Amino acid sequence: MKRKFLLLLALVSVFFSCQKQADDKHSIQDSIAQSDSIVKQEAHNAKNSLDYIGIYKGVLPCADCEGLETVLCINENNTYKLQTRYLGKGDKVFEQKGTFVWDDKGIKIILNDIKNAPNQYFVGENKMTQLDLSGKIITGKLALQYVLSKQENEDLTHVNESEQTQKVNLNNRMEAQTVIKKVNPAVGKATLAETKWKLMTLNGKIVKQSGKKDYFIKLNTNDGRFSAYAGCNNISGSYVMPSAFGLSFSKAAMTRMACPEMEVESRFAKMLEQTDRYTIKDNILKFQKGKAVILATFEPIN
Repeated sequence: MKRKFLLLLALVSVFFSCQKQADDKHSIQDSIAQSDSIVKQEAHNAKNSLDYIGIYKGVLPCADCEGLETVLCINENNTYKLQTRYLGKGDKVFEQKGTFVWDDKGIKIILNDIKNAPNQYFVGENKMTQLDLSGKIITGKLALQYVLSKQENEDLTHVNESEQTQKVNLNNRMEAQTVIKKVNPAVGKATLAETKWKLMTLNGKIVKQSGKKDYFIKLNTNDGRFSAYAGCNNISGSYVMPSAFGLSFSKAAMTRMACPEMEVESRFAKMLEQTDRYTIKDNILKFQKGKAVILATFEPIN
């Protein structure tokens, strides 16, 4: 009798186990079907339902500059105007006009006449997300920085004109190739990242260096980290640029050597904690707290 009971119990357990697997399978299938439905709905909404006509702005990541200031105007007649400027490398604005088309799913636009550069954007609610050269979403630490935000009540014809910028018309192929070659923004001017900056003043006072090693800071584009030295220990950590001229340092660490004079190093470390903004003018870098308070100044080391 006991043996029959155990056999019956085993059969019941197997039945419920199989039933659970079947339920799980149907649940997964339902989730996939729901996802497909959402994708199809979004594909419809992007082209036919979203108010995508307008001006979009943002500062996109740049491999050899502080950021690529980008303004994209999308017009009702399927034309566009694209303006870009290399921050920290002069005021020259590169401008291109043309037509755009939608992809087959109606979820992204493709800018015609742009070669060897990203020309596809995923269309979202009040934003355009730049895609990579193959038209795929960019992933990684900088993914969220490839977004252009829609502006309200702004006319592109007035953008940058007040700054007396010189425009380069990229629709003229010969002019574009010649001008870009002559004024390559990666050459001839110090930039925030990849330049080794020598400390000149700290909290309004001229810094007198001791020893043969320069007091410096250097920001690295590839990994978002910085290295520095201010008289005793080697200093390193991370930095972020939350806006065009925003700058903040975090996770700063240093070696633990004890030196006779560490006052400058202590003030330097505190300065990094307070910095939230920077400017570069005439090859002089300033770390600031807000727009008014200058915490430190630097010059490039040749």
